[in-house]
Amino acid sequence: MAAIPIDLLDRIRSLERQVRALMGSANTRPAMDRVSGGNVVISDGGQLAVRNRDEQKGAELLYIGQVSPARPDGEQQGFFVRRDDGSKALTVHAEAPDLQPSQSVKVFDRKGNALFADDTTGEGLARPYIPYPMPTPDNTRRWESTDSTEWTTLYSGEALAQHPNLYCLIAATAGGEVRLLVNDAQVGPAGPGPLEFTAPIGAAFDSRVTFQVQARATAAGGAVSCRPRALYGVQS
Repeated sequence: MAAIPIDLLDRIRSLERQVRALMGSANTRPAMDRVSGGNVVISDGGQLAVRNRDEQKGAELLYIGQVSPARPDGEQQGFFVRRDDGSKALTVHAEAPDLQPSQSVKVFDRKGNALFADDTTGEGLARPYIPYPMPTPDNTRRWESTDSTEWTTLYSGEALAQHPNLYCLIAATAGGEVRLLVNDAQVGPAGPGPLEFTAPIGAAFDSRVTFQVQARATAAGGAVSCRPRALYGVQS
């Protein structure tokens, strides 16, 4: 038998080790729960769905992809978020694309009532309905007035705080100044009319608040009349 060089045997053993390592790596499944430094792309009509652990309940918590009804000229893509009991929480789709092709964003309560929706014309809100201030008399003689030099409440009302700030506009005649109180604390500045400002409401969300519009004459023998024109809850 011919002599085999030792270095050749070492190289064969090294090749065997490399082959075993390659076979082991080929049979090892990579982690499927993380994407690092890349993107996930779903195309060609694919969908992304996250389902409840108990799929028999039929709760699809998150769904992005083709939804029904389809558009007259093809499929409709949409977005659904559900609570773990299966009730809708958030949707982006057109309920009747043959009549209204524009999609709407909607937020639902547990009974399926749409609490929020943007308008399908592409601008503004559809829900909730927000009242405009009621028109008030332009004749200042029909406004509430006071000749007292002390702060006097001329208008009052109650509401629930829903925004961190409020916008206020109070019209007033010359001869005095006006201010707004929220829960008996002044909000914003006091001054002659028209008084217009935006300021923190100073009340907790969803708490009951009392508004008071007060006025006072700046000099004895004088008088001031005023009328609230606008009072809105606004963002910070």
